[in-house]
Amino acid sequence: MMGKKGLLFWICAVAQSLVVRAQQNDFATWNYCNVTFKQSENLSFTWSEHMLRNENATELWLYIHDLSVNQWLNKRLSQELHLRLVNQKQLNDAFGERVLAYYALNGHAKLGTWQLGVRSRWQAMAYGQHFNDAYKGPFVYHRAKISLGKSVNYFWRWSVNAELFQPINRPNRKGIDQVRYGLTISNTINKRFSMDHFFQIQQQRNRLNPYTYYVYGIGCNFAF
Repeated sequence: MMGKKGLLFWICAVAQSLVVRAQQNDFATWNYCNVTFKQSENLSFTWSEHMLRNENATELWLYIHDLSVNQWLNKRLSQELHLRLVNQKQLNDAFGERVLAYYALNGHAKLGTWQLGVRSRWQAMAYGQHFNDAYKGPFVYHRAKISLGKSVNYFWRWSVNAELFQPINRPNRKGIDQVRYGLTISNTINKRFSMDHFFQIQQQRNRLNPYTYYVYGIGCNFAF
């Protein structure tokens, strides 16, 4: 069984290899904090704050405010409704606001000691305000994700995932325009606090200048 020190050593080794591998300032970091308030066994509300840095983690890229309602429909299905305010750094170093809303339906299953998850996420993002001449949107996407995880013990769990991004109303981007692969290691400290360490490779597709990002992230989760 992998011990706590072994997991931490492995995380640092992979992170270091990603930094060395990154080219053309394509290494990014992602930090977030989730605070969840449980209304009942099946219903909860979550407030999240996210901060992403790019240019080899030297510049602020995005910061996000997210409010969501999460509901378990039964033992195998759950759903989420999110409203996000996204602030993204533009070429003139100013931050432009984007409003993002999305709905996700999640499926959950156990395969022996493994946990399988599938997600169908429908999102619409608007750029700017309706009364602004620069208003664009909403751009609609469907994102399909599959994950496979396993618990090492009560305190540690790991999972791998893959996600496909499909634009719905963007004729210049047909088919899948981004693929994301990820590895997550979660550490439960106690029943109210846990932490996530994750790595993602995000590959753009069907674009004039497709780009690949290598993302290392740390997140903390509070539950009340």
